[in-house]
Amino acid sequence: MRVSAVKKIGKRVLQIGLPVVILALFLYQLKNNWTQLTAHTFQWNPWLLGLAFFGFMLQELSYGLIWQNILARLGSRLGLRLCLRIYLASEFVRYIPGNVWHVLTRILWVGKYGVSRPVAFASMTIELITKLAAGMLVFSISLLFWRDFGAIGSLLHGPLVDILGVASILALLIVLHPRVLNGLLNLALHWLKRDPVQLTLRYSDILLVTLAWCASWFVAGCAFYVLLLALWPGAPLVALPICIGIYAFAWDIGFVSFFTPSGLGVREAAIVGLFALALPLPAGLATVMALLSRLVSTIAEVVCVSIAYLSGGKQARNIQQEKQTRMLIDTSREIEESKIISTEISTSVDVERGVVGE
Repeated sequence: MRVSAVKKIGKRVLQIGLPVVILALFLYQLKNNWTQLTAHTFQWNPWLLGLAFFGFMLQELSYGLIWQNILARLGSRLGLRLCLRIYLASEFVRYIPGNVWHVLTRILWVGKYGVSRPVAFASMTIELITKLAAGMLVFSISLLFWRDFGAIGSLLHGPLVDILGVASILALLIVLHPRVLNGLLNLALHWLKRDPVQLTLRYSDILLVTLAWCASWFVAGCAFYVLLLALWPGAPLVALPICIGIYAFAWDIGFVSFFTPSGLGVREAAIVGLFALALPLPAGLATVMALLSRLVSTIAEVVCVSIAYLSGGKQARNIQQEKQTRMLIDTSREIEESKIISTEISTSVDVERGVVGE
């Protein structure tokens, strides 16, 4: 009992303490490099900040669109507005430690609209796998642009970085094949002591969904690059594919870190580390980029959730009214059926009594 209590307390301390420690290190590094940072051409361009914010909003909206497409391929068709509202609202609970609550919330919520739990769980599984794979794929493609910049390019030289990028792309395409994917997924579920699942999508469906996620990461990466331009006007154009790859891969790293809510702190540390390897920035700018991208993307997420709720309110009321109407109809049918049954019973009893009386 004491051992389990200690483990529970230790896990909670780690979930809360790790983001605090990482944030403290960020602020310490920012304080030490502030003089060097301000010595560079550094300015806040409000127009570019607004454009980056718009790009992060587009990425948030793309989530519901891709999930709707996955559900349709599994045989469940829901409206885009409804998918957006469910997806965005459930995504907001990602900031609860564990990184799984948004999945459970969406499965329970979508069940109210006629989607069975197996289909909902399958859509979540396909979504998460393809989203992570797309992040890796985008990052692998960005490796082709690393050879002339950063520590990796100087250590491995150009051809080796290109080989690493191409090999990663080919490996991901093999892993995404349904047979390989099912085997790896069920192996992980067996290790977690969970029941096996069977993904029914074809290879072409999985590739199309992954391609859609790649487009989503491209939009977010462009917004991340515009954010860099807003702070550092001298950023080279070749930094665009590097920024796209860094942002996608940093999200993957943050997601698989179950210790912190929504990868808080871990994603920011990954951005700083990847910038150090891929693209030399002015001192302290990588830390500012990591913190600012989290802030801007979170505000974009809140705005999208609010818009989804407001635009979906009428639809939700219509669905609720339709449910109430169906309940009234079912209730009236049950009452009528009960009356018929009671009439038949009373008639049968009267007949029996008549027979007995004779």
